[in-house]
Amino acid sequence: MKWSLKKIGFDKKNIISYGNMFLIGNGHLGYRGTLEEFKSKHLVGLNVVGFYDKFQDKWRESLNAPNAFYVEIKNHTVFNSPINHEQKLNLKNAIVSRKTEFSDLIIQSEKFISSCTDNLLMMKYSIHFKKDETIKIKIGTDLNIYEINGPHFIKKKIYRKEQYLYFEGLTNEGKVLRTKSCYIFPKNIHFTYKNGFFHLILEGKKDKNIELYVSQHIYENCDFSNFSFSKKEYVLAKKDHIDSFSNKWNYANVSIVGDNKADFLLRYSIYHLLILGNKNYCTSIPARGVSGQTYKGAIFWDTEIFLEPFYNMVDPEISRNLILYRINTLEGAKKKAQEFGYEGAFYAWESQDTGLEACSKYNVTDPLTNKPIRTYFNEKQIHISADIVYSIEQYIKMTDDISILFSGALDVMKEVATFFISYKNEIDGVYHLNDVIGPDEYHERVNDNAFTNYMAYYACKITLKYLLKIEKNSPLIKEIEDFTNKLYLPQPNDQKIIEQFSNYFNLEDTSVEIVRSRLKFKNEYWGTENGVAYPTRVIKQADVVALISLFRDYFSFDIKKANYDFYYPYTEHGSSLSSSMYGILGFTIKEYKTAYEMFLKSSSIDLGTDQKMFAGGIYIGGTHPASNGGAYMVLIYGILGMSFKNDDISINLNIPKKIRKISLKFKYKNKSYYLEAYQNKQYKLEEII
Repeated sequence: MKWSLKKIGFDKKNIISYGNMFLIGNGHLGYRGTLEEFKSKHLVGLNVVGFYDKFQDKWRESLNAPNAFYVEIKNHTVFNSPINHEQKLNLKNAIVSRKTEFSDLIIQSEKFISSCTDNLLMMKYSIHFKKDETIKIKIGTDLNIYEINGPHFIKKKIYRKEQYLYFEGLTNEGKVLRTKSCYIFPKNIHFTYKNGFFHLILEGKKDKNIELYVSQHIYENCDFSNFSFSKKEYVLAKKDHIDSFSNKWNYANVSIVGDNKADFLLRYSIYHLLILGNKNYCTSIPARGVSGQTYKGAIFWDTEIFLEPFYNMVDPEISRNLILYRINTLEGAKKKAQEFGYEGAFYAWESQDTGLEACSKYNVTDPLTNKPIRTYFNEKQIHISADIVYSIEQYIKMTDDISILFSGALDVMKEVATFFISYKNEIDGVYHLNDVIGPDEYHERVNDNAFTNYMAYYACKITLKYLLKIEKNSPLIKEIEDFTNKLYLPQPNDQKIIEQFSNYFNLEDTSVEIVRSRLKFKNEYWGTENGVAYPTRVIKQADVVALISLFRDYFSFDIKKANYDFYYPYTEHGSSLSSSMYGILGFTIKEYKTAYEMFLKSSSIDLGTDQKMFAGGIYIGGTHPASNGGAYMVLIYGILGMSFKNDDISINLNIPKKIRKISLKFKYKNKSYYLEAYQNKQYKLEEII
């Protein structure tokens, strides 16, 4: 069972990709997997989730804090052609390390973000000397911060008290971010200090080691706290962190016997989910996790559809926090609905701390003119509100925690139902949801998108169910009954295919390859009315297939297969959210070969060095939590064929021939289970007492 990621050698072309691969975090802080000698131009990032700022007319985004782990040994960086170099990430304990060997010395370091203390990260940096020599080291807090839409600090101040460095930054929005960093050097070391950096002169002796220790605390709108730091306290904090993070794997780990590649890829995906969960903050999980400021550090539908299924089965308390975030931002959703002339709650497509819409009207740029292109993501992707109700119901279904309804979830449901009722367009006694965007963002402003209509119908039905139990006299009951009775739900045609949206079948019938050949620029966006995909059937990602994958029990095998076969050739998979949906449905209809490819694609997305970094000229790099969560969903709902109804757990195995056994633990309705599933269709399911 492989528990570590290791990369040998250094190539500057991989700096950004490795920053994603070797990411560490605790759901509140994220530190990109960069080396100590790297600077802002190398995308060093200590991201603070839920702490936002807006500079002038640029996009509002989450903040990166100053990097207290900067260390540079003169003439001894990875850019100075070392003899050997390796980076390593230990998945079991979330510690990232490096080892770089030169002819005269060896550099080793390890870093972790505490899984016990939300605002703490630490580093140990050691030098092994192969000969007697004197070296110069620059170590300290780098105030040159990587920012996509900054600068975010209108005032930056750093000062020193003995071995402590104190940073205070005032943002454009009047918030204060503080960091307190402590640097431990060997005794009797000669150093000077200037502008956030200690300059050391070290006398190294052959075969001896010198160790440096750094701790950094992050404070958001609060004052510094008192703490002591020493080598001993580093060791204790590291042990506490290891114990805490290792415990997270108790219900998270999955063992796949027979395919070592799949076994590691899924474990790596699960690692990225474990570093995102936080029980002390209700800031939710950004679309790019804790890997940086891409997508403004905002929350998308990714959280509800692709992440919560994992937490529901592994750590439901995190799922509850994710729902509480939506409850806490309900007022922002109501304000958005009012701004667009609707009632109820229209949740933000890109949501930040207040729940107000963070998505702009211009999200991509023309690669030829560099001018912004109008998009309608913020106005027309109304399915986001229904997705939230869907996730609440899935949480209740998996946990039996109906208390969430009385903590504000029922209010969310009611406001969402009210929104869809106000959004409807009546034609000949039938209600339509027109001028929308479904999961396929290449086709904007379409009518009766199947995913949107079915999801809105489901959300309203769920709301109705709870109103009839809790608020039997609510006037909303009749309104919802009327809406659900008259809402148009696209039905399968004679070929059993559900039309993605009205008139989709009338679009140009062509292939992904032909549409790709029409691109004039590498980073050209395929969507909007002038995009190459817009007049064709080519779609960005799973849309109808996503609908059927999420509502597997509502559609027959024939309908599942017909839609999978029809839409797969038209899907560009331009989103990391696509492959998992095809993986789930593929296994369900026994298309094992393609489904397994989708599973591996979804679970390996952050291990490549050729990821899609730009869309229409906009940098979209970072990790892909939804793809990580999607890989887990493929395992649960596709490969294992698990379904949950009332108190019953059903299993319908679709295990690929290469895999001999799969084992995992999970939680369901306040009980814990252990499952072993075998290639021969046999399985063992036991309750853990």
